[in-house]
Amino acid sequence: MVTDSQKKQIMKRIIQLLLAVVITGVATISCEKAASEKEYGFQKIFMPQAIFKSGGTSNNYPVPSGTDSSTYNYTVDAKEKKLNIILGAAVSGTGNESFRVDIKVNNDTIQQLLSTNVFDAAVYKLMPASMYSLPSSLEVAEGSLSGTFNLSVDIAQLKLDQYVGKFLLLAVQLANPDRYELNGALSTTIVIINVDALVIGPAVNITNTYILNPGSPFIASAMNGSRWGTLKDWKANPAALSHGGVGGFSLDGDGATMDLESGWGSPLISNGKLYQTINLPAGTYAFDPSGGAWKWQGTKDAAYVVVAPGLDTIPDYSQIVGNTTVMYKQIAQPQPLVYFELGAPGKVTVGVVVNYVQDQQGIKSTKVTLFNYPKHL
Repeated sequence: MVTDSQKKQIMKRIIQLLLAVVITGVATISCEKAASEKEYGFQKIFMPQAIFKSGGTSNNYPVPSGTDSSTYNYTVDAKEKKLNIILGAAVSGTGNESFRVDIKVNNDTIQQLLSTNVFDAAVYKLMPASMYSLPSSLEVAEGSLSGTFNLSVDIAQLKLDQYVGKFLLLAVQLANPDRYELNGALSTTIVIINVDALVIGPAVNITNTYILNPGSPFIASAMNGSRWGTLKDWKANPAALSHGGVGGFSLDGDGATMDLESGWGSPLISNGKLYQTINLPAGTYAFDPSGGAWKWQGTKDAAYVVVAPGLDTIPDYSQIVGNTTVMYKQIAQPQPLVYFELGAPGKVTVGVVVNYVQDQQGIKSTKVTLFNYPKHL
């Protein structure tokens, strides 16, 4: 587990790296001067987070910024139930004197970005003032090129249902320095909080570690002709083997796909199941048989993605809805993840179940994905 102190050190190293880039750039511009006249960089205050991800083109700063301990840009205060997003101020050039700068919020900037459709207002929301706190100023000690401060966000509010699937925006701005000048283009950072990625956790793709034959492309263990086959390493019940004794795999214009399809001359599929049983450590996970989006999804009758902890199979179609021993989602386009938690290591069966009553319907996937969420609120 990475400590808060280590995370702050990581952020300080990022700031130092960015400072080096800025110093090098301005020094290069100054090379045209005679050596006796050359100034080593311009002494201007900026926010390293404004260029850390965007290179200064948008000043956007996503939270979380990555999925491992070297890229976490926040800490969690479990006692106070606060998410502390690490921000900062730095001075470029050769400045080594102490300085003080005010910290403000610029809601007008966010409103303009929303009104001009830079951000989709249906998904992106201005962070309410009741959710966060900021210090009024930052003092950087003499001899230091930079300092950090926290944007503290209330975790309980972050978990409210109204923010599920949303991104929260806040423009944090430096102002009124008592020494040096502000770099106007880089004195504001647009903090973008991915609520699900924090509440559920940054996703780590562990598909290839645990899933056999996960796709891209899928592999068949048997074929009936040139198109229809059976998926290697996946189990298909008799109903799913609807193409002359094989099923669950197709090879056509969409490539080698996981495929449960009926009609167009093929039999209907009643209670057809495709699944795989895996062993996982304790933790929080999500399974998606569409790999993010179905290659083709034309279900007319409800079909389900199912996760069954502790079982060697998935329940029959008629036993899915309302079954509290499994997790499930109705298949749609795009496919939502099916989240699940394991309190102890154990087996889990993941898969899909369909019951095609109407003619000409099915699903195709080019890959499946399994995610782990080792860090979540």
